[in-house]
Amino acid sequence: MSTVINTNMASLFAQNSLANAQNNLAQSVQRLSSGLRINSAKDDAAGLAISQSMQGQINGTNQSIRNLSDATNLLQTADTSLATIQDMLLRLKQLAVQGYDGSLSATQKLDIVNEMKDLNDEINATATRTTFNGINLLSSGAGVDSTNSDLYAGQEIVITAVDFSASSGLSDAGTLTDTNVATDYTLTIGDDFKKRMAGLDFSLSSAGSSLTLTGTLDGQAISQTVSIGSVVGTSATAEVHSQTLSFSSFGTTIVLNTTTEDTGTITGTAIAAGIADDASVGGLTLEGATGQISNIGLSGSESGTYTLTDSAGVLTMTGTINGMETTQSLTISTVSANTTTTFSFDSFGVSFDISAYGTDLADTDIATALADLNEGTQADSGSLVVSSGQNSALEFQSGATSAAYVTINTVNVMTGSSGTYAGSSMTMKAVGTAITDTDTSYLGGLNSSNDIDTWQSAFQSAETAIDTALDYISTQRAVYGSQMNRLSYISTNLSAQSTNLQNSRSAIIDTDFAAETAKLTKGQIMQQAATAMLAQANQMPNVVLSLLK
Repeated sequence: MSTVINTNMASLFAQNSLANAQNNLAQSVQRLSSGLRINSAKDDAAGLAISQSMQGQINGTNQSIRNLSDATNLLQTADTSLATIQDMLLRLKQLAVQGYDGSLSATQKLDIVNEMKDLNDEINATATRTTFNGINLLSSGAGVDSTNSDLYAGQEIVITAVDFSASSGLSDAGTLTDTNVATDYTLTIGDDFKKRMAGLDFSLSSAGSSLTLTGTLDGQAISQTVSIGSVVGTSATAEVHSQTLSFSSFGTTIVLNTTTEDTGTITGTAIAAGIADDASVGGLTLEGATGQISNIGLSGSESGTYTLTDSAGVLTMTGTINGMETTQSLTISTVSANTTTTFSFDSFGVSFDISAYGTDLADTDIATALADLNEGTQADSGSLVVSSGQNSALEFQSGATSAAYVTINTVNVMTGSSGTYAGSSMTMKAVGTAITDTDTSYLGGLNSSNDIDTWQSAFQSAETAIDTALDYISTQRAVYGSQMNRLSYISTNLSAQSTNLQNSRSAIIDTDFAAETAKLTKGQIMQQAATAMLAQANQMPNVVLSLLK
C-alpha cells in the first residue's frame, strides 16, 4: 500500500465496518424492542407474504370458531323449546288416552278437550317466541321475494295518471302577475308526495312576507309556513334574483326567479301576496288517483309463483298447491280515500292490504293495476313470488374460507292450517286439526249430544296424530343434537388448526430472543472495535510528517 495523505484507505475500511456494525446493532435493537423478526418488507419479503397469508387464515379460523359457538347456542335454544313442545305432546297423548275412558261423561270429556286446546295454543305460542337474534327457529314462514316479485308490500300503485289540474292556480311552472315585477317560478313536488297529493286540493295564503301551504295529506291536516325574502334591484340592467321556498312537510319546493330592471326593493310581502293571489284562482290541485300495497299477508302459503289476472274488477290468482294447478277468483271492491281494505285469496293463504291516498280507488282500476304490475323478473305481469321459509337454511362458515360451511335448517312446528299459527309440517298440522277442527270427526266439533262411539273415534284420531307428532319432534331433536355434536368436533379441530398456524407464523415473524441477544452483544463489540480501529486509521497519515522532517 502506498503512503499517501489524500486517500486514507484504512480509515475508509474502518468507516465501512463501523457502518455495518451500527446497522446490525440497530436491527437487533429493533427486533428485540418489537418482538418481531420481520418489522418491514425489507427484513424478509417472502417471509412477510407467507406470514400475512397465514394471519388471514388464522383470522378466518378464529372467527369461524366464534360463528360455530353462535350456531351451537342457536341449536340449544331450538332444542330447549322442542323439549317443551315434546312435553306438551306427551301430556296431549295422556289426555287423548284418558278421553277414551268410557266411564267419563260428555262434560268431563269436554274438559279434557279444553285442556288439549290450551296445550295446542301453547305449542304454537312457544314456537312463535322461540327466536335467536330475531330469527324464527320453530315458526319460519314463507316470505315475499321482493326482488323477483311484481307485487310486494310498500309498493306504490298508480290508478290514474298524476298531473297538475288545469284549474290549479299554480302549475309546475309559470309567471306571477300580481307583483310589480316579473317573477317566474318553478314548482317541484317529490314523486312520493306527488302520488300522495293526487286528487287533493291545497291552498296557499300569505301574511306579510310569510307564505302558508295548507291541506290534508294521508288523512291528516298539515300546514307549513315559509318566509320570502325581499328583492333589491341595484341597477337599470336586468338582474335575476333566485330564492327557494321549501315546504318539506309536503315534499314541495317553489323556486322563485325575480327579475328587476331598476334600482329599488321588491318586498317579500308583495311577492307572497302575488303567489297567494294566483293560487286563490284554483289553489294547488293535482289530478289522479294512487294507492299502495301496504301489506301482503301469507298464511301457510307454499313457495312458488302466483299470477294475478283481472276481468272487469274480478281478480283471479293462479298457482300450484300440493302439486296441483289451482285458481281462485275474487271480486274487488272500491277502497275509500285514506282507508285500507284487505283482499284475501284463502286457497293460497295470500292477502293484500290496499291503501288509498287522497281519492277513492275504483274496483276495476285496482284489479287492473295489480294485474298489470311488472317490476320483478318474472315473464308474466302481476306475479307474486313466495320464497321458501325465511331463514330456513342458516349457513355457518366452518373453516378459514367460505368454501367450508355447515347448514342448519329451521323448522315450522306450529299446528295451524292457516292464519297466524299456520304450520308447514303436515304432521304437526294434523295435531291441530284433530283438536280444533269443528268438523264432527274431530274433537273441536263435538259436544255433549254426541254418542260415545263418536267421542272415542275422535280421541283415537287425536292420539294417532299425537304419536306421529312425537316421532317427528324426536327426529328433529335428534337432528339438532347430532349437529351440536358435529359443531363441537369442528370447533375442536379448528382450535387445533389455529394453534398450529399461529405456531408456524411465529416461527417466521417473531424474534428469537436467545439468538438475537447474542447478535446484539456481537454488534455492540463490533461497534466498539470498529470505532477503535477508525481512530487508529485516522492517525496513520501522521507517519508522513516524519518523512518531511
